[in-house]
Amino acid sequence: MGLEGLMGQVERMGAGVGVAVVVMYALWTWQQAVLGAGSKRLQDFRLVRVLKTTDTELALLGNFASDWKKKAAVVVIQTAPLNAGSLAQLLAGLSLHEILLNDIYSTYQGDVPRDIKPFKINVIYPATEGHVRKHTDQKFHMVVETKEAYRKITKPHIESIPAEKLEWVYNILGHEVERIIFEDPHPRTGFVLLPDFKWSDPSNVESLYCLAIVHDRSLRSLRDLNGSHLKLLRNIRNASLEVLSEKFGVRASSVRMYVHYQPTYYHLHVHFSHVKMIH
Repeated sequence: MGLEGLMGQVERMGAGVGVAVVVMYALWTWQQAVLGAGSKRLQDFRLVRVLKTTDTELALLGNFASDWKKKAAVVVIQTAPLNAGSLAQLLAGLSLHEILLNDIYSTYQGDVPRDIKPFKINVIYPATEGHVRKHTDQKFHMVVETKEAYRKITKPHIESIPAEKLEWVYNILGHEVERIIFEDPHPRTGFVLLPDFKWSDPSNVESLYCLAIVHDRSLRSLRDLNGSHLKLLRNIRNASLEVLSEKFGVRASSVRMYVHYQPTYYHLHVHFSHVKMIH
């Protein structure tokens, strides 16, 4: 329903419900801008600046023209894994433009058919300053974090993070997310296993990427682990490898298991990715 249809309803129903209809129209406008169908969902996006560009990813900061508050939006465009099942379609419709020809070697730029979906698009809206920083190109340094540095700097920082920053993690642990593929509900040694958003094509097991998120909310990072947590860690390793083998046919020797420090978010989680994944 467009603006004219909504205004017609206002006239028929009277001013008493006019406010409700205006709200409906505002929601409709937002949906058209952000959640619209197919290839038109980003037609309302207005670029502010490019945050980061790599060989496989482009991160953009902007807003939506229909959002009068101009709340920030981060759009991350990534090259999607190739699906071997659509190779015939890809090769048949691929248009090549020569870049370099040297003896037996040649390089081309290729245009893919419309039916091939070459990109994965992630939209964060409204985006916080933290989201913007995360997706902005940054300089990296190797540092040594001593016990004293952790106590004086890192731990106070972790404790200052508002609980709502982890609400999406608690939603997963509270079964509000349907993507969970395994759970051990024990409060101390239990965890949930689910696909990470990086695993955009579950049919391609060589791009496998899963997360094991522990139930114990007192464990924020690697720094909180000690000998008493060996049972938890062994449970995560053994149960996850068994599930990945049974559900996806991926053998333990093809899985890389690791944790990040510093992590992206401070609730202990373990990464499981296929050894062919590029990090």
